[in-house]
Amino acid sequence: MPSEKLSASPLRRLFAAVGPGLVTAAVVLGPGSITVSSKCGAVLGYSALWALVIAVVLMVTYTHMGARLGMASSESLVSLTARHLGRWVAVLMGLCGFLICSGFQTGNNVGVGVAMNALVGGSPGLWAVVFTLAALAVLWSSSSLYKLLEHLMMALVGLMILCFVGDLLMVRPDFPALARGLWPSRGVDMGLITAISATTLSVAAAAFQAYLVQSKGWTAGDLRKGLRDVIIGIVTLGSITAVIMVTSAAVLKPAGITVTSAADMALQLEPLLGRAARWLFLVGLWAGAFSSFIVNAMIGGTFLADSLGWGSRLSDRGPRLLGSAVMLFGAGVAMMAGRNPIQLLVMAQATTILGVPLMATVMLILANRRDVMPTTLRNGLASNLIGGLGLAWLLALSLRQAAAYLKPLWN
Repeated sequence: MPSEKLSASPLRRLFAAVGPGLVTAAVVLGPGSITVSSKCGAVLGYSALWALVIAVVLMVTYTHMGARLGMASSESLVSLTARHLGRWVAVLMGLCGFLICSGFQTGNNVGVGVAMNALVGGSPGLWAVVFTLAALAVLWSSSSLYKLLEHLMMALVGLMILCFVGDLLMVRPDFPALARGLWPSRGVDMGLITAISATTLSVAAAAFQAYLVQSKGWTAGDLRKGLRDVIIGIVTLGSITAVIMVTSAAVLKPAGITVTSAADMALQLEPLLGRAARWLFLVGLWAGAFSSFIVNAMIGGTFLADSLGWGSRLSDRGPRLLGSAVMLFGAGVAMMAGRNPIQLLVMAQATTILGVPLMATVMLILANRRDVMPTTLRNGLASNLIGGLGLAWLLALSLRQAAAYLKPLWN
């Protein structure tokens, strides 16, 4: 029937292509990203939007690079690293990925706990434990973990879009100022510019795209589908981040309100936009934190398990065991930290110094090797140029973080 043909054409093909890229977007858009974008809008107004656009372009480039590495071989990314660059590089990469994700898991637990505390009461630490146990149950009870994650992430990302766009519809952005914010300006806080760039450009999540693509069963014949998937997922990530930033710029900056956490922003929205805005933001914060729960843990668990030879598939016992360790670590630190995510930030800074540039370098090297990538999947000039600029930016961020981290030792 004509109607059946219509339903099976462009729209259905679009949804059929959505998968790994949206999973990657969901794990990147956690409470840290939500907090940073809220603070950027409250402090800088619209003037940090240009940095977000650049970070999205870099993230699309690296995520597509990860997807092509997954399509090029049945071997996992860490296995390819061990074979071509040495086992010690693979183990170092796996360990860095595990530590980075363990740090960020604390933020996910804090985000879930604080959101639930503001919504229904109760201890944030207790809520962190409750949702960790729920995530562990999902992790170990599913025989087809990837398919479950894909559907869960689509639902939670949809919930975030509903909540944050709902908040945006209640405000009136200054559109001329918004347009000016797409171009760099002088005198902005480079600390916040660095933060919004670092939270959006997650190379660990981009590298994990190789594993997600292999779980999906995509090969070189799915190259165009993979690019479409990456663009949909990462542009969705950037759009939600921009919506939060614009909402904060339109409401909080004119009122002179300083944001110390995303939950604070939700509470501060209530007297300005009404109780509905607060609830929308808190539910969106919960969705952002819980959407990162399982996938973030599996990223860290899979990288380390693969480097140790314990398995590389999401259904393997090794990645699930080490992913569980990431979850339990995050819950434990969240219980000790309570509402204070300082431990998360210190650990994330310390491990990112080595881990993120290492992963980006490995991806660039492998994506250019003729003995790894066929011609159709190998990096082109644009990918190498943008990827090289991204690596330089990551190195600059790492040096800046290293200086800040070591400064107390020098004084």
